[in-house]
Amino acid sequence: MHLADLKARDPKFMLSLPLNEWRGAVVAHDMEEFEISEALRASLPPTIAGFGIHPQGIRWDTADFLCALAENGKIAFIGEAGFDFFGDRPERIRNPENLRIQRERFEFQLHLALERNLPLLVHMRRSTDIIMGYGKEMRRLAAVIFHCWPGRAAEGGEFLRKGVNAYFSFGTPLLRGGPRTTESCTLLPADRILSETDAPWQPPFGAPHTKLGHISRVAAHIASLRGMDSGETGLLLRRNFLRAYTQKELE
Repeated sequence: MHLADLKARDPKFMLSLPLNEWRGAVVAHDMEEFEISEALRASLPPTIAGFGIHPQGIRWDTADFLCALAENGKIAFIGEAGFDFFGDRPERIRNPENLRIQRERFEFQLHLALERNLPLLVHMRRSTDIIMGYGKEMRRLAAVIFHCWPGRAAEGGEFLRKGVNAYFSFGTPLLRGGPRTTESCTLLPADRILSETDAPWQPPFGAPHTKLGHISRVAAHIASLRGMDSGETGLLLRRNFLRAYTQKELE
């Protein structure tokens, strides 16, 4: 979730918090955004913070800030990091120069995650084949969380077969019933499934933006697809969250 962006769209977003058992991961990609996000995060139930160089807004001026956060234990994961070749904006056209730039930033964050033993949150659009090529390096990471997993179940299984400690997160796009997302959420191993909102982005149909409370709808849909009851699903998702982001078990 992107707390600074969420507050800008909904100043009263705190009124729609999920249940107490909810756990969350907060991302930021700018120094000012991180400071705003941290102030807001202090008022939330247990959450963890991350910072990354997003492929939709590539920049180098945040690299030292990211390194300092990781070195000083201010973040629990790195990301969103990855590749984005979706759309027709010049910087997202898949050509050698854009691929070089996105590789450079991704590899910087991948190596930092390895150095600091931090999970890596991956943003991936029209780039599954590129990310797949990093299997050897990624299997050395504490964990890889695929944000809003866009791939097929077989592709997710391939990451696991490569030895990557991979988790596949599903958000509000799952509610649209797309065949690829539905298949992945149904067939990937239960202990590798996560839920998310990406609030305020990717709103469900008819909503002006995604709220934190939409996580309940996502979890309910996951339960329905996998033939589980809500309590069982909630426990599974909390356990998976802890394993993915903190390498700890649910007490």
